[in-house]
Amino acid sequence: MTRTPAQLHQIARDERARRKAALEAAGQGQSDRARYDDALWSNIEQMAGLAAGDPHCQARHPQRWRDDERAVMAKNLWATACKADAKLDQTIEANRIKTADLLALYRWVRPMGWPPYATEAA
Repeated sequence: MTRTPAQLHQIARDERARRKAALEAAGQGQSDRARYDDALWSNIEQMAGLAAGDPHCQARHPQRWRDDERAVMAKNLWATACKADAKLDQTIEANRIKTADLLALYRWVRPMGWPPYATEAA
């Protein structure tokens, strides 16, 4: 199923909020790791928001990303989707949808012609 830019933006927004809450709950909300993760997911959210025409995203920067920057975002998305697939009970429809949504966002973010892992499904 193809996701619209607005759906991709919502997926990114939801995952960023989930990650932020998880790090806060683990007592790591102010760590360097948490700040890096939030900046990375802010960029993913921003990229999707620009494509969705979100006025807030259109008013802020960055507006473009180099392929190497997109590759870092894509690697994080790939790892997140793989972790969701492995850790969530995939017999539950909501978990299958979440995993599929993360994979859709990954495919959209990754630079063209960039396959990071030999095991990646085409």
